[in-house]
Amino acid sequence: MSRAKNIRKEWKAPRECQIIAAAFEEFAANGYEAARLENVAKRADVAKGTIYLYFPSKSRLFQAVVRSLIRPIPSDFDLIVKRSSASAGQLLSDLIARQYAEVVTNRKARAIVRLLIAESGRFPQLSETYHREVIKPGIRAIRLVLEKGIASGEFCDTGVKAFPQILAAPSVLAIVWTLIHGNRARLDLEAYRAAHLNFILSALRNAPCLAATSPLGPPNLQGGQS
Repeated sequence: MSRAKNIRKEWKAPRECQIIAAAFEEFAANGYEAARLENVAKRADVAKGTIYLYFPSKSRLFQAVVRSLIRPIPSDFDLIVKRSSASAGQLLSDLIARQYAEVVTNRKARAIVRLLIAESGRFPQLSETYHREVIKPGIRAIRLVLEKGIASGEFCDTGVKAFPQILAAPSVLAIVWTLIHGNRARLDLEAYRAAHLNFILSALRNAPCLAATSPLGPPNLQGGQS
């Protein structure tokens, strides 16, 4: 690469970050529908046309904002899990800790979740972006760890690997709780995270190991009654 190209690339990177940071503030303040690229330009102290040099549309700019907030899970995570000497429990603990650090306790990530809850119904591309960039890789990562734990005998096969969302559910509740209550009924998120992890590991290690495809049958509504 020529020296001139290197200089242009070095100049472009901070300007792009500047625009993404300004876009987050605009989306967080006004929501997706009401956000205006001219306002993003003012916040970033650039011309509106400059934004289009980096992002061809508001939806692409939103996608960049989401990517900037969440560290991507490596595409070769399956190889990392396979080669890791760590237990499945430790790998799962690391994933949960990452979820809390990058989303639950991250003010900016919570603001994006609030926007998604409010506006994904009218703008389904927003939830599609978040699902593709955050949810889908996270579910895949949890499933890979569950499969490792089941194969090694560390975890029971309770069928939860078909629904990894269940293991992340307490962290989603923590996000919604914080968005609704703020500091009025503030959670001790460190203690909450520890309780979350202890709960799911205890369930995976100690639950009766039922085959995922075994029908449990209807509940016994008469149980214990004469």
